[in-house]
Amino acid sequence: MTTWKNIVKLIAVPEISGRNLVNQVGRFQPSLTTAVDDADDYTCEGLSSIGTSSVNPEAENSCIPSMSQIFNSGSAARWLQACSNVEEVGRVHAVVLKHLGDSVIYVGNNLISSYLRLGKLIQARRVFNGMSRRNTVTWTAIIDGYLSFGLDDEALMLFQDSTKHGVQANSKMFVCIMNLCSKRMDLELGKQIHACILKGIWRNLIVDSAVVNFYAKCGEMSSAFRIFDRMANRDVVCWTTMITACSQQGFEYEAFSILSQMLGDGLFPNEYTVSGALKACGGIKAIKLGRQIHGAIVKKICRTDVFVGTSLVDMYAKCGEITDAKQLFDRMRIRNTATWTSIISGYARNRLGEEAINLFRVMKRQKVHVNRLTIVSVLMACGSIKASLIGKEIHAQIIKSIIHANLHIESTLVWFYCKCKEYQDAIKVLQHMPSRDVVSWTAIISGCTHLGHEPEALQFLKEMMEEGVLPNSYTYSSVLKACAKLEALMQGQLIHSYASKTPALSNVFVSSALIYMYAKCGYVSEAFQVFDNMPERNLVSWKAMIMAYARNGHCNEALKLMYRMQEEGFEVDDYVLATVLTACGDIELEPSSSYQLQSS
Repeated sequence: MTTWKNIVKLIAVPEISGRNLVNQVGRFQPSLTTAVDDADDYTCEGLSSIGTSSVNPEAENSCIPSMSQIFNSGSAARWLQACSNVEEVGRVHAVVLKHLGDSVIYVGNNLISSYLRLGKLIQARRVFNGMSRRNTVTWTAIIDGYLSFGLDDEALMLFQDSTKHGVQANSKMFVCIMNLCSKRMDLELGKQIHACILKGIWRNLIVDSAVVNFYAKCGEMSSAFRIFDRMANRDVVCWTTMITACSQQGFEYEAFSILSQMLGDGLFPNEYTVSGALKACGGIKAIKLGRQIHGAIVKKICRTDVFVGTSLVDMYAKCGEITDAKQLFDRMRIRNTATWTSIISGYARNRLGEEAINLFRVMKRQKVHVNRLTIVSVLMACGSIKASLIGKEIHAQIIKSIIHANLHIESTLVWFYCKCKEYQDAIKVLQHMPSRDVVSWTAIISGCTHLGHEPEALQFLKEMMEEGVLPNSYTYSSVLKACAKLEALMQGQLIHSYASKTPALSNVFVSSALIYMYAKCGYVSEAFQVFDNMPERNLVSWKAMIMAYARNGHCNEALKLMYRMQEEGFEVDDYVLATVLTACGDIELEPSSSYQLQSS
């Protein structure tokens, strides 16, 4: 039987001192309506049409008492809280203007909250603008309203206005602003707000959680861990936030350790905790733990919904268990865009491009909304099987603004056209991009190298660096292969010099590309120096160095390295054996599992 106790036993990672983050703390969630209607000029007529109120049970079919009753700020606030649509709020608003004006801050705050609750941002802003006096609650409500509509810049301007007006923030405003900094990834402002929190008396569970969430979203995991360690109390939201952050930032083992600590403290995960843990399982292909968590979900240890189901589909697909992912997908009664995208991406990732494209067609027939991640996944599927025509159709839809392109889609288009050997189309996409990041530049550089346009690859690297975009390990690996094919030693040495000043040099694929480049240029001693200084080696690096020796006539060194390779647990495959055999003579495998050279 699968229980969380069994899962704790399965998580065999050393305990890591508290590292936790908060997911979406204090978020205001009105209806995200982009089309905001103008408010009608309401009168006092028809007040009786507003829904039933719990504060006046004697009234028949009305939440508003008769106008003969005493009208004050308390009753107005209760009426507003009972309103279920914007018309009802508008009628109460009309009564407020007639009898109270804008003098009562409490009523104004309730009007703002009521309009925002119903998705009417413009009306809420009109109330805010019309208030002669405002307090911290007023400013917090309107800032949070703008945030919930995704209007981050406007929310930041309102916060700046509040500071100019001398408004003293409280814990709720601090949570609101920390969430704003998290969305904007504004590390500098967030640190300033954090300093204000520390100087005041505003620390509590929700505020601390928002701070941890902010640092994690900005990639400052060490700061997030440190703040989490100092929290006196933690709830499920705190633990969940940290687990999710670790899984998103590539700290999968830490995510498992935190889950183990959480369960050890007697707290049970919710569906968001489970989804974060499943993401970590997919990240490092921890299929055994993933199946255990799935078993716990089946036992209804946490609430199952489309969010958890989608996370399971994604986990199985990332672990290469695409059959299990598809069976789970087929059994789901409710699927959303994320569910479809997960299974399509899974097929594309597992080199099953045709199946991914077929699923995309079914998705469109069922009129499921397609988002940018869906498009990226389908383009990857098209590139994997060189389905040029389908990819071009999708590109045409993007141009027609059926789907608005972004940097991620455009970079994938560059990669797709290069995979389909449509070099000129890839160049056009790159040239029309309003901005280019390291992913888009690397896509074209890698494409040029694979398509035999090595000089162009070097030129693109130059343009990339002139734009101030720094190469990553994939960029260095691709451009070094171009240098190797051209036997361009000077450019290769220059790139080696650049890479040595960055963490990219420790990447096993960059080092392997350097070995290949130096060997192709005939500089075997330099290739071995790179090999010898590698902090870790994989099969690619061993093969690159052995080939370097064999192809440059250093037979004894190639054989010695083959012995070392086998002693360190790597299998000498037929390709390596055939290359060394061709270069150095006949080799036969003795029963002792060592290779012996025989003169030809």
